[in-house]
Amino acid sequence: MHLVKVLVEMPALALDQEFDYLSVKEIPPRVRVNILFNRRNVIGYVTKVEKTDLTKGELEARLGYRLSYIKNVIDESPLLNEELETIAFNLARQSFSSKIACIQTMLPKQLKPATVQAVGKKYQLYLSVSAKLPERLTKRQQEGYEFVRDKGKVKLTDFPYSKAIVDKLIALELLVKTREEIYREAMAVKLEGIPAPELNPDQAKIVKAIMLKKDTSFTALIHGVTGSGKTEVYLSLAAATIKSGRQVIMLVPEIALTPMMVKAFKNRFGDTVAVIHSRLSSGQRYDEYRRISNQEVDIVVGARSAIFAPLANVGLIVMDEEHDSSYKQDAKSPRYGTLNVAKMRSRFHGCPLVLGSATPSLESYARAKNGVYDLYELTNRINGRDLPHITMVDMKKELKNQNYSIFSQLLKDKIQATIAKGQQVILLLNKRGYATAIQCLECGHVIKCPHCDVSLTYHKDQNKLKCHYCDYQVDFTGRCPDCHSPALKLTGEGTQKVAELIEAEFEGAKVLRFDVDSTRNKDGHQKILEQFENKEANILLGTQMIAKGLDFKDVTLVGVLNGDAALNLPDFRANERCFVLLEQVSGRAGRDSLEGEVIIQSYDIDHPVYKALLNHDYHQFFVQEMRIRKMANYPPFVHLASVLVTSKSEKNAATQSQLIANYLKKTSGLEVLGPAPSLIHRIEDHYRYWIMVKFKDSKVIYPCLQNVVAKYLNDRFVQVVVDFNPYNQI
Repeated sequence: MHLVKVLVEMPALALDQEFDYLSVKEIPPRVRVNILFNRRNVIGYVTKVEKTDLTKGELEARLGYRLSYIKNVIDESPLLNEELETIAFNLARQSFSSKIACIQTMLPKQLKPATVQAVGKKYQLYLSVSAKLPERLTKRQQEGYEFVRDKGKVKLTDFPYSKAIVDKLIALELLVKTREEIYREAMAVKLEGIPAPELNPDQAKIVKAIMLKKDTSFTALIHGVTGSGKTEVYLSLAAATIKSGRQVIMLVPEIALTPMMVKAFKNRFGDTVAVIHSRLSSGQRYDEYRRISNQEVDIVVGARSAIFAPLANVGLIVMDEEHDSSYKQDAKSPRYGTLNVAKMRSRFHGCPLVLGSATPSLESYARAKNGVYDLYELTNRINGRDLPHITMVDMKKELKNQNYSIFSQLLKDKIQATIAKGQQVILLLNKRGYATAIQCLECGHVIKCPHCDVSLTYHKDQNKLKCHYCDYQVDFTGRCPDCHSPALKLTGEGTQKVAELIEAEFEGAKVLRFDVDSTRNKDGHQKILEQFENKEANILLGTQMIAKGLDFKDVTLVGVLNGDAALNLPDFRANERCFVLLEQVSGRAGRDSLEGEVIIQSYDIDHPVYKALLNHDYHQFFVQEMRIRKMANYPPFVHLASVLVTSKSEKNAATQSQLIANYLKKTSGLEVLGPAPSLIHRIEDHYRYWIMVKFKDSKVIYPCLQNVVAKYLNDRFVQVVVDFNPYNQI
């Protein structure tokens, strides 16, 4: 008899405990099982199995409750290894999430504890010759037999003769038909066989220094200007790691960047590279996960979730663009930081964690300056060119000169000239849709989401009004929903409208739009980037997605249409977000032999952020921003935790958030701000109040927040969400 500890499929914290079941046969831990729970058939995850000589009755008498038998075991082998299970349980404790939710985060859809496999293995039929020698065949049969014999093994779909010939040769036992599993290709890459370039002295120095400590756990920060060759450093580190018999995890912040990084790594390392990101089909993700689990690959490239790749012998973890907020999971439970998980894996495997960025987060750069991280600087571009010249355009003066266009006269002239030279342009506009607000000129009504405190965005291609927070959408009728007047004003140009304006304004302009809407379909990112790389378009217009890691040799002009967009937010990171976004997008220009230029349009050209940006001076920005952070007591001088209180009743949300704040304020060592209505006060019909807690010692705050979470665990009217080191404050 075996006593089995099982987590049930429900991710509710109230059920976050192991339940006892019985099994006659021994089963491995970390597999899924079918069980009866509260009279319901559910799927569970086995955490522990203990052999016992006691009978069912004796066990029930000892435990004081009745036991059920496991109905059947779903998996042949463990879903997670011991390391990842330990990380899942640590994450659950740190983020006040259920263990099962953390396990589900690590697995592809087909292997989540609560999932019955919707997509299974993929098989291919093959033909091969038997040992029997042919005799008395027709000419076509002989040709068919020799075709397979000469090839050794042929896909049935590639056999160039009729089904009748196949069937006859199989009946004569001359050919054998076999069914073999094949993996779905995650991302097709045209291999170009590019030889590895020789590293320059600065790059070689970094690779040598990191590999000298390759068997120890430490964090290194590579601060390299845009175009300084950080990717080549990653490739060289990966090659040295694989040569030593170990494996590599290569992380990028956005799915949009994955194709370029995959291309670089597959060109260097071939089929030993696996890809993980959320835009893969269920079948692709399932196959990639099994390739990794079976230790058939040396390198895993992917976005945030790739940090959970089940590699057994990790020798290097790289986080490119480490500053990016996409590395933080804050939309659902568990709310975790990829950097935190990467450090856990680095410690477990005793391997380097390498962070890279042209604009490191202030927290990371401060740690590097203080000696917590090893710091390496790449101050020059790989092509020897200077960083692109930046010109600020004062849009207030444009208005005075009666230019009411979204394009300043200078940017218009530069775009037209760049197109005329056969070169390419990247334009940044951090607004999706066609118009970001619609107002009635008769009654003044602004069309808002009925479930959220935000205006609906008009999407012209679908003729719909959409909420970008709850995904509510409705057909656009062209009339005011209040007074039914057709006198509607569309304000706030989004990427859809600006794409139209560009094609109307500039002769010879061919525009590709790169935003969440245009890349929604499978492989959407990759297709658009390939089109732009193949010069099927000369202007790439996009949201912040285009600011990260893209490398096109013919892009010589970058234009920022709304430079102030990130500045005017009630967020202590607003300056940092703005500097990072603009410096990163500036780095897309002049990356090859052609000189680059950047034009930034702003209504506040004297802002301190722009002073540092004009010189591409990260150090100047770091010093001035650290001074502000220290005065205001914000990270990296303290840690933050946010408490979000939501309820369908505004009164409940306000009352309970005040009670929570009062409780936290009684604890010494905590600085409590709020409660205050969130920036967006209502989302999905839930009113939201926000409390910010500053602390230096996690031992002080964790027990307090555990008590808060426990108090509201079973509350049907009020929900409480705790997030450590939050990035978004809406």
